[in-house]
Amino acid sequence: MIIRKIQISDMQCEGCAGRVRKVLMELGGVVKVIISLDDHSAEVTFDEATVKDEDLSKALRSAGFGTTGEKCC
Repeated sequence: MIIRKIQISDMQCEGCAGRVRKVLMELGGVVKVIISLDDHSAEVTFDEATVKDEDLSKALRSAGFGTTGEKCC
């Protein structure tokens, strides 16, 4: 398992946070998502054999959110 912290633009409220969590958890291989509205980020735990960093970003972009810092931690 690997953990990535992703900065997410356009995540402003609990509704957005719930959508981000749902979109990420729907990816096979994602096992945990911790959302922080305070710093507009998601900490994602996933199986790197199943999910790649690009998959996380692509899923978030398709849901209307921008991302940066996928490989920050």
